[in-house]
Amino acid sequence: MSRITATTPPRAAGAGVLDLLVVLGIAGCFTAFVLSLEPLRSSLALRAAGAQVLTEVRTAQARAIASREPEQAYGLVFAVGTARYDVVRRASGAQQVVRRRTLPPRVRITYARFGASPPGTVFFGGTSLFGAPSGGGTVTLTAGRRHLCVRVLPATGRVRVAGAGCP
Repeated sequence: MSRITATTPPRAAGAGVLDLLVVLGIAGCFTAFVLSLEPLRSSLALRAAGAQVLTEVRTAQARAIASREPEQAYGLVFAVGTARYDVVRRASGAQQVVRRRTLPPRVRITYARFGASPPGTVFFGGTSLFGAPSGGGTVTLTAGRRHLCVRVLPATGRVRVAGAGCP
């Protein structure tokens, strides 16, 4: 009986370098793919922030309408240059922070101007039937090169979100 033994062919010199180049190529493709997702992540974060601010403005407006108290007002105070704003209640001249909200990562408040004093503040009083604000205005949210505006109309208090014409 003859024995057959399996032998492995000798490895060619440089095969390790070729394997390394293939692995680096795959890693480069994966990195390029992940980096191409960055604008999408910023866009999604910006939309989430716009929906969050829109909801908070409408909630403050609804609370003011429901209270029907001339001495009470509900509103938002935006900190320009940051990623935060405060939801506040004003009663008899004293202002109380109800909660502090933080925007999603990558999103900043770059502009906030309303007719109220101070300019980055919007209040809704309980005396208006439709919840008209103390003054109309705009807050601009920015993520990367994209902008999103949340506008409050002065007479009606309607709230709109737009991606064009932001200050």
